[in-house]
Amino acid sequence: MPDDFYDQTPDGNVLATEAVMNTIRTADMLFDQIGRLLRPLNVSAAGGLVLGILRDQGSMSPSELGERLIVTRATVTGLLDSLEQRGFVRRSANPADRRSLVVQITPAGLAVLQELRTIVHRNEKAWLDGFSEPALRAYIEQLHRIQDGVAAVSEDGS
Repeated sequence: MPDDFYDQTPDGNVLATEAVMNTIRTADMLFDQIGRLLRPLNVSAAGGLVLGILRDQGSMSPSELGERLIVTRATVTGLLDSLEQRGFVRRSANPADRRSLVVQITPAGLAVLQELRTIVHRNEKAWLDGFSEPALRAYIEQLHRIQDGVAAVSEDGS
């Protein structure tokens, strides 16, 4: 941090800034590494999330997927186009409302998801191997506190 940090931002906190910067850097590193791990499977991290949601929650509409992923309709369409092209998902008319679509995971999608989860979970364990179980629980609690703080400030418009 610059020596004049508090001159520039008297309402700031140098440790809070450093913590946020390191949190973002760590998240970026993890996301990039997961992307590298999944590249041989021909699935993006976001595509893996879609497959996981469909496997765990069952078939759903593209708009429901978008809400769960918190992404735009265009992003969902692109993800589904890519996954469908690879044979990992199938879009079909919703039997309850023929005007809408339902997305389901295919057997090929289930197979790649199993491989994906095995690879990712093995690496997650290795990345955090230096933490004891109580330390991991404490870390998760700290992350939840950060998430709650960010949500609270976002909701009040500050």
